[in-house]
Amino acid sequence: MKIKYPNNQQKIVTKVKLIEKIILLLLFSVSIASAQGNIEKYSLEDCIQIALQNNPGIRSSSYYVDESGLKIKEAKGGLYPNLNFNTSANRFYSENQTGSFISNDNLSAGLSTRYTIFQGFKTTASVNAAKENFNANIAQHTVNKEDLILNVTEAYYKLLQAERFLKTTEKAVERAKLFLEYAEARYNNGLASQSDLLKAKVEFSNVDLALIRARNARLASMGKLNTLLGKSASDIIIVVDNLETAAFKELSDSLSIQENISGLVEAAYQNRPEINRIKSQMNAQQAYLTMARSEYFPTLSLDANYNYAGETTADLRASSFVGLSLNFPIFNGFSSEARVDEEKIALKNLGEQETSLRNQISLEIWNAYLGVKESVERINNTKIFYENALENLRIAEGEYKEGVGSMLSLVDAQTNLVTAEESYIEALADYGISIASLKRVTGIKNIEEILK
Repeated sequence: MKIKYPNNQQKIVTKVKLIEKIILLLLFSVSIASAQGNIEKYSLEDCIQIALQNNPGIRSSSYYVDESGLKIKEAKGGLYPNLNFNTSANRFYSENQTGSFISNDNLSAGLSTRYTIFQGFKTTASVNAAKENFNANIAQHTVNKEDLILNVTEAYYKLLQAERFLKTTEKAVERAKLFLEYAEARYNNGLASQSDLLKAKVEFSNVDLALIRARNARLASMGKLNTLLGKSASDIIIVVDNLETAAFKELSDSLSIQENISGLVEAAYQNRPEINRIKSQMNAQQAYLTMARSEYFPTLSLDANYNYAGETTADLRASSFVGLSLNFPIFNGFSSEARVDEEKIALKNLGEQETSLRNQISLEIWNAYLGVKESVERINNTKIFYENALENLRIAEGEYKEGVGSMLSLVDAQTNLVTAEESYIEALADYGISIASLKRVTGIKNIEEILK
């Protein structure tokens, strides 16, 4: 059963209930803020360091480097003589003239060694190939780390963007609720049409739906960053908001662009780990070609052994052997020629890959530079857009309160403001990502100083 109050008392009760709701909302906000205050906030640098330490892909990459380093030690084994201990015990049965069998024992034990003196530079080439492959894997590991840094940076700014979008949507919900209260009050007093009231309700439903999507988008962005950090996707992580940053107006000058691009491309050729990787791969391939050509050369080996042999342990007699052996290949069915040709083609292929890589680097730098330039221009443009949209909303709200504006104008003004604010936030996030991308493609860590 509802209790009916007089009109004045009813208004007081409504205000009290509204105050109670506000107090509960404030208490809830304080509790959330307190809970978040107990969680450590991570800067971009913190996230990068955590990712480099905990990301399983990077750890796997480092193990591969360690493995290739051990292959150098394995290849160097061919530079040393091998030493073997040999022992055997045999009993032979033979038939004599009378038809009976007699047994003969043979015991032997000794050391044997072989040292390959020359085999067409095959061993040294094998060691050089292992070293160059190790260097190539180190360069690839650096590539993997640089890619991870870029991915973490992008995920970091996308999370900040999602958090800003969520705050923007929350403010839009608050405004839409206030607009609905305006419309209801004016409608109850006969100052607004039912159409105005319905528009306010539709706007509130729209922004409420947008709020649900913004919350889920933030959680999805947080999950992606957590995964890159080697954490569970559902972990709670709070990041430091550093979206606000200065823009480089010098980037809009076309002559400056051309000069900067040329310098950045040359710097990238010196700094990019992909260039070092392809160079090491070419050096390793050159070593493989030397190994293939070694099949044309003779192999010279030194063999020696020292052995004890006899029918019983008391009858063991010492013997030794030292000698050189020379093996000269005459014909192997043209397999050596085929292998040499294969290695030559592989070397030419790597040369073309290097040319293609340099062209790709030039294109990446061009696109990344234009990305920075565009994001700077968007920041300047959307900031003005946001300021104008904010002022437009203030005017529309004031006109509606005074009874000279429409709910449609108020809703349009709010929509424009949300669009403008989100565009500005997105431009700020894209600027941070574009700077990180330019750092990645040029290999220059202090790119901000160079661009000034």
